[in-house]
Amino acid sequence: MFEQIYKGCYRLGWQLKQLILDAKRSFVFYIILLQLASILIVSGKGAGQIYLDMFLILLAITLVTYFLVRIHGGNIKIAIYTIVLLTIGTMLQSIFREEAVLANPEVWAMKNPAAGLQMQYIIAFLVAVFASWIYKKGKFLAKPKTIKVMFWTSMLLYLFTLVLAKAVGNVKNWLVIGGFSVQTSEINKLLYLFLMAGILGGVKHPSKRRIGFAFLVTILNLGFLTLQSEFGTMLLILTVFPVYLLLFVPDLRVVLGTVAGFLGIGIGTALVGNGISSYAAAHTAFANFFPVRFFLQNYNKIANRFIYWLHPEKDPMGLGYQMLKAKEAIVLGGWFGTDSVTNLPVKTSDMVFPALIERCGIIIAVLVLIIIIFLWLEGIRIFIRKKDRYHQAVCAGIVFMLFYQALIIVAGSCGMCPLTGITLPFISSGGSSLLVSAVMIGIVITISGDVEWEGEMDHEEEMELGFKFFKKDTDHTKHLPSLRHRYGAFINQNFSRLTRGFQKSGSGQGKSSTDEKSERVCEGTDCGQERRNSGQLQ
Repeated sequence: MFEQIYKGCYRLGWQLKQLILDAKRSFVFYIILLQLASILIVSGKGAGQIYLDMFLILLAITLVTYFLVRIHGGNIKIAIYTIVLLTIGTMLQSIFREEAVLANPEVWAMKNPAAGLQMQYIIAFLVAVFASWIYKKGKFLAKPKTIKVMFWTSMLLYLFTLVLAKAVGNVKNWLVIGGFSVQTSEINKLLYLFLMAGILGGVKHPSKRRIGFAFLVTILNLGFLTLQSEFGTMLLILTVFPVYLLLFVPDLRVVLGTVAGFLGIGIGTALVGNGISSYAAAHTAFANFFPVRFFLQNYNKIANRFIYWLHPEKDPMGLGYQMLKAKEAIVLGGWFGTDSVTNLPVKTSDMVFPALIERCGIIIAVLVLIIIIFLWLEGIRIFIRKKDRYHQAVCAGIVFMLFYQALIIVAGSCGMCPLTGITLPFISSGGSSLLVSAVMIGIVITISGDVEWEGEMDHEEEMELGFKFFKKDTDHTKHLPSLRHRYGAFINQNFSRLTRGFQKSGSGQGKSSTDEKSERVCEGTDCGQERRNSGQLQ
């Protein structure tokens, strides 16, 4: 026993030694240099101590991630891009913490400004490692029973949120559990990705019933998000769902029809909303009717985003304030950042990109965009190289959702499209967002390595599992093999006789009408006799 322990420790030490030697020749060495150089940048902003409190955790995450990825054969580039984003996000959040301390020194006198951020990083990293291990071992994730559990879990989570969550800015999206606030839309979007992967990627050729169920799941998610007024996550689902259809449904008409349908619904909603708004303005009783009031509340929220995106100067101290301040922060930031601080609302999450430009400069902000694009391209490369459709579906959903999420928030906060309240992955503050994003990256790295199971089911395995979501009549399907066995002989006999008749009629020799009639009578007699014989045999 002691000899085995000794051999195991020796082998582990040898592997660690090889990894350390490889790290000197890899990108990890340069990432650590970047993290050390970041101390100088953050110290120039006065937040050096807070960043030093985060540095050891960031360094530990970097080294452990590198060792785990190399040991399990995952894609090291995905890990590198993520750690660089996390390093830049740590720099920015440390600066924000220092600004909060300077604004309210009496509040932070007895508190560690980095404590909350440290806890978020540790929990997110541990959960991501655990989720990666579960995915590496868990073939049950692709099973129909698990898909059903995910579906009902998502629906119940939506219902609990609608009933128990408190509205923050007219958005019911946060549940408080044991003193911790959880953003349920982050969990639901991860469940949505696994549902789509199981429905459309679980088999080689998705049936119409599977495609229909994918539409049902998408519509239910969009409906619940509308009730919560959570339009950011809704926009993510609207952009990711056509990607799933394009990649995993072999019918381009379905994709084009879906996109056209979404556009038609959007245009129709705008026209109907304008009509209802005009009528409600003149009829108070109609406007106070609850369904009308709820519709107008959400419709005006979306319409105002378009109005004040195009003309923020119409309400400079109200709805246009965020966009005007974002433009001011971008202009003040310049190439290398500035020491001036703009009073930018929700700078740690929704407006984090203009805040990044103002504090660190356009060069760092462009670097973030380039890394996000590289991360997306590397994820697509993993998708192409993977052979199993289920793993392909999970990988594609994750990389496209992260990419679209970054694209939407960057474009919205810079004035290129209406602003939507979602986070920039690994840059914005937020425990739920950081945790789910870390889990997504961990799963992609696991998929890039040697996953120990196949998620794609063949037809026979799917029939054995009996997934009622996808089967119209399980009893009928159960009896199909016996029906085929019972009537197979009868069908084969009649088919062979029919082909012989065609061969005789096509031989070029004509027949009289008397011969044809006698042949039909004889053929009918033979058929009756063969039916009786077949029934006796069966």
